[in-house]
Amino acid sequence: MEILMEQSSTSSSVWMITVAAAVVVLFGLSAKLLAWKLKKQQQQKLLPPGPKTVPLIGNMLELGKGGELLHVSLTKLAKKYGEMMTVWFGGFEPTIVATSHELVWEIMVSKANDFSDRSLPWLTKILTCNWQTLATCDLGPYWHMIRKGLQSTTLNHQTIMAQTKVQESDIDHLITSLHQEALSNNGIVRPYPKLRKLVVRLVSRFCFGPDFPNDDDFVERLDSTLDESIHQSGHIRLADLFEFTRYVPGLWGPFKESLNLKGRILQLLSPHLKAAAAATPNCYSSFLLSKGLSEEVVVFNLYELFELAVDATSNTTAWALAFIIHNKDVQEKVLKEVMYNKLGERRRIVRVEELSEMEYVQAVAKETIRMRPIAPVMPHKAARDGELKGVKVKGGTPVLMNFHAVLHDDKVWREPNRFMPERFLNNKSGGGVDAEAMERSFVSFGVGRRSCPGMELAKIQIGVTVANLVNRFEWRSAVEGELPDLTEDLTFVLMMKTPLVARILPRSY
Repeated sequence: MEILMEQSSTSSSVWMITVAAAVVVLFGLSAKLLAWKLKKQQQQKLLPPGPKTVPLIGNMLELGKGGELLHVSLTKLAKKYGEMMTVWFGGFEPTIVATSHELVWEIMVSKANDFSDRSLPWLTKILTCNWQTLATCDLGPYWHMIRKGLQSTTLNHQTIMAQTKVQESDIDHLITSLHQEALSNNGIVRPYPKLRKLVVRLVSRFCFGPDFPNDDDFVERLDSTLDESIHQSGHIRLADLFEFTRYVPGLWGPFKESLNLKGRILQLLSPHLKAAAAATPNCYSSFLLSKGLSEEVVVFNLYELFELAVDATSNTTAWALAFIIHNKDVQEKVLKEVMYNKLGERRRIVRVEELSEMEYVQAVAKETIRMRPIAPVMPHKAARDGELKGVKVKGGTPVLMNFHAVLHDDKVWREPNRFMPERFLNNKSGGGVDAEAMERSFVSFGVGRRSCPGMELAKIQIGVTVANLVNRFEWRSAVEGELPDLTEDLTFVLMMKTPLVARILPRSY
């Protein structure tokens, strides 16, 4: 009997504790909702207009309507709420969204000191050493040191041009590989994986020196980690929207995945640091080590360069090939420009130094970058209290620039959804409504202090790769009458939802 009474008492205690815990949770949620409502009411008096919000999730339902990608939804909302609007990603923090080239320039150039800090998902700390990489740290002495070193030692013109012979050899290897794939597959190729490995080899030499061996095992393993980073990027965004997930053990999946990936990256890159730095004083790893940074900080600054360069360059090249297949006249114009050198001889390979003479190839690269900006939105944060277009912005407020909207503004770009390289030619035939506005609106690589330090290298790599691939092959649809799918997919970068599959025919010499 005493045992039964004791069990009953224990059960009663457990029940009371459970009820008490539930009351505490409900009280906490109610308090959180009340605080959110009061805070939101105060903030909305000062913020630009925007769509109505839902508690806890903000505007997420509105942004996800119809399965549209973020930059597309924001562009549509801007038509209703204006070039500067307020959007809530989750329920606890407003974001100011800028949609015009004037606002982007105000944020990134004229008021860069006020708006050049970063607003990033908290999980990104794991693969950036608590935001100690160039792209993730706030503006300041540390940022200036890394940026200056990258541009002066690694991505300066002399270093880039010193790589051209090996770069051309890599492209020749790519052409041979595609030809072999086509021979064994009835002319069908899937170029994207090979384009990625091409850029991995290029960036490896900037990180570890021109004599870095770049063996197939290293390239494969690094490419695999980059692919995993893209896979995780979607989880990172979702986890950031709902902060409570970081405190719930059952929802630690993205956290564990990032930690596992961090270990793989360190294991892959760390062994190459000291040998590379000793052999090549001008490589990126040598510069970073010379500044007394920890090995981990060095590794993830290197890895960031791989992430940004490989995904951006290979995806843009794949997009360019897809657009060329869609626009036969563009392919014919590229071929006409690259076929013969100044002596009238048939080119076997287009060399990097010849690219400056090829205006149309450069125009194709720029139009691809405009049509499919690799980063269609760019997150910044107010470093201090400031103003945008006369509206007061509190320090710490996230500011999101919609590059996609700027690059598709029909007030600046004639027929913005049409692939038209001619708009970038010197005579501006088929160009923008306003040439100056068009130039200021070409923000694909950012502008001002936070602009992409590798933009010139990317333009060279995209241009010379496209020129050579068109010079050596005719590019057609894999299935006659079915053009490549141009549907977008936004992960870490703007990718093709359906990776390019094409039929190639070797050109005669």
